[in-house]
Amino acid sequence: MVTGFNTDIKHDGVVYHIQTEPRKEGVIETTVYMRGAVIHSLKTSYLEFVKSLEYTDDKYKRVLEDQHRQVIARIRAGEIRPPAPAAAKP
Repeated sequence: MVTGFNTDIKHDGVVYHIQTEPRKEGVIETTVYMRGAVIHSLKTSYLEFVKSLEYTDDKYKRVLEDQHRQVIARIRAGEIRPPAPAAAKP
């Protein structure tokens, strides 16, 4: 059984840590961190897939890896970015 994936990438001078793992609630969760803070999270249900006749451990690993790679691609495309700096208080 696959436990998940962890990747660090640098894009536009920012280092992102991407973590994808299955959760007990029946979801695959991919979380993007920047300096330890969560800046993005994607959750996808996998309950239907696990119950289907199509399920194999290899296919399950591919589903996890595909979601992980999709989030990395979204970072590289500029769709997931660091939060804007807080406005200065007057």
